[in-house]
Amino acid sequence: MIPLLKIILILAALSFASYQDLKTREIDDKVWYIAIVTGAVLTASEILTTPGYPLALLILSVGITAVLALGIYYAGLYGGADAKALIAIAVTLPLPPSYQAVTSWPYPFTIFGNALVLSLLLIPACAIWNSLWWMKNKDLFKDLNATTVQKAAIFFLGAKVKLETANKVHFNLLEKLAADGSHYIRLFSRVASEEEPKVFGKDSKYVWATPALPLIVFFLFGFLLYFVAGDIIFRIVLFLMGAMA
Repeated sequence: MIPLLKIILILAALSFASYQDLKTREIDDKVWYIAIVTGAVLTASEILTTPGYPLALLILSVGITAVLALGIYYAGLYGGADAKALIAIAVTLPLPPSYQAVTSWPYPFTIFGNALVLSLLLIPACAIWNSLWWMKNKDLFKDLNATTVQKAAIFFLGAKVKLETANKVHFNLLEKLAADGSHYIRLFSRVASEEEPKVFGKDSKYVWATPALPLIVFFLFGFLLYFVAGDIIFRIVLFLMGAMA
């Protein structure tokens, strides 16, 4: 019963957080505080009622996850809510459900890995969008000061969209405006940089932007995917090792 309650808790927390993030790009910290405290209580109850519970593995899993989650956050690669989500998962589900044997370790990073794999689906989506845009408008890279490599990168990582679309909260600009009025590409930004004001050229009708779906949403679907396919990255590694053997 306790393992099921723990799964329901994380599913509820990720679902509510995804809803808030999609709606306002902000998540109430109470979501994670409730999830962490409730998860800790459930995990403690599980330890007390399970003979031979691997307490050492639990401590290592929570400790490693916390260090990695905070390290990635302070590196500016994702937001604070994403780090808190991983810690909540670690406290609640430090070890994988027993009926899923194929997984990496620590378990919370299985969910993180699944989320990253799912986020890669944006690449073919962007490529299809840009291909259709080029077929209709032709001038895909018009007035853009960018190298061939940069153009190839934004073709797969971004999309050419209308100004009003790019100005929405779930898009980050790839196309920047220089002091001299020229347009250039900035492919990678720290998470904090996403809060910069969006500045457009006076004559711009379309700009390059990248979809900015919240990582929490991918966490949610990565968590659900685990119960269908386990650890996707681990399965890919096993497949490649088998193919090379």
